[in-house]
Amino acid sequence: MKTKLLSVFALAMMLTVGAYAQDSTAMSKKEMRKQEKAERKARLKDDLKNTSRAAGETTREVGQGIKSKAKVAGEAIDTTAQRTGRAVNRGLDNASDAISTEARKLKDKRDSTRAEKARRDSL
Repeated sequence: MKTKLLSVFALAMMLTVGAYAQDSTAMSKKEMRKQEKAERKARLKDDLKNTSRAAGETTREVGQGIKSKAKVAGEAIDTTAQRTGRAVNRGLDNASDAISTEARKLKDKRDSTRAEKARRDSL
């Protein structure tokens, strides 16, 4: 009877240990899955940070490029406008000089005609 009791006790103990071992294995698998999920989440978070940082740097570089190109274009437009203004002023000066010359010629012609008429009248 002692051996049967000892056998039953040993069997109960083995079943308890087996159930505990199975339960701890299931728990460790669950924990491993949780840990893997957390690691994947951390990796994705780092990748997202790196991607956003790279996008920010690219945007900054593009903005600086656009700014410098706009500055160069503005300077070119300013230079062209100044040249055009100078050319227009020169053209206006030339036209003004031509008009003045023609006016002087007409006045001189009128004066010479009057002088000729006055000379004839005096004779």
